[in-house]
Amino acid sequence: MEIKQLEYFLAVCERGSINKAAECLYTSQPNVSKIINSLERELGRELFKRTHKGIEITPYGKTIYQYAEVILKHIHLMTDIALPINSNKLSIATYRSDIISNILTTFYEKNNGEVSIEHYQGSIEEVTDYVKKGITEIGLIYVAEKQMKVFLHILFHKKLEFIPLGSKSICIYVGEKHPLFNTEYIELSDLKTLKFIKGIKDFFSLEHHLDKINIGFTEWENLNNSVYTNSDATMVNLLMKTDLCRLGIYSKKKKYEPFNIKAIKIKNTEGILNIGYVYVEGQKLSQHVQSFLEDFKKTI
Repeated sequence: MEIKQLEYFLAVCERGSINKAAECLYTSQPNVSKIINSLERELGRELFKRTHKGIEITPYGKTIYQYAEVILKHIHLMTDIALPINSNKLSIATYRSDIISNILTTFYEKNNGEVSIEHYQGSIEEVTDYVKKGITEIGLIYVAEKQMKVFLHILFHKKLEFIPLGSKSICIYVGEKHPLFNTEYIELSDLKTLKFIKGIKDFFSLEHHLDKINIGFTEWENLNNSVYTNSDATMVNLLMKTDLCRLGIYSKKKKYEPFNIKAIKIKNTEGILNIGYVYVEGQKLSQHVQSFLEDFKKTI
């Protein structure tokens, strides 16, 4: 069985006719028919019923369609992560971050484009899986202090190690329309009096958006979320023009300063989040990863 057979089969199913499938595949109708016939011979059963009105997928064909769809999806995933063998490269997985994007750009320029860069983004679970599967050399992550014991236990079974690089505190982001704009600090208990913008899924940079991190404070769990959005532009506009605020990780980088949006620290949250990297136990880090980590440390 060939991949082409499955691709042609899916095209016929999705287009509802061999002629339309041939058009989207940039081939001829007889060629599509030939490949479908060869697949049916291999499987020993009909995938389509031929009638004077055209073709109709059989119950068996519907079953094969489900399997073929999964097979092709995984083949595409394998192709996506396949790169030419190249020892002169930087291979990392990280949380979503504008800061890391800037560091990677600087890294590329510093090496005159002679070092290839392989960068993946994802959740903590996805990042650690990239490292475990050998897709990347290291993974940069944030972990709540209250989750460290469980997290390290999971890493132990994956034969991965975590190297801490620093810690962060929590803040809220507000615009000039917010009554707390000129405030320097707030208490955790103040959170219940505020109205928040909450990110949907994981579209935002983790430095500023903490929806998926369990910090461990009851004040954190029942926020008054007035707006849900996966749009960074919507979030910025709401912060600029309303009394809504946004939870985030305090950073010296003033990402939102051009919009007159400021970070207000929350008391007693110092060191609440650990930032560091995971790597395969006992593995020696490449020179390129070490160079990247030195640049990253300067930002935290």
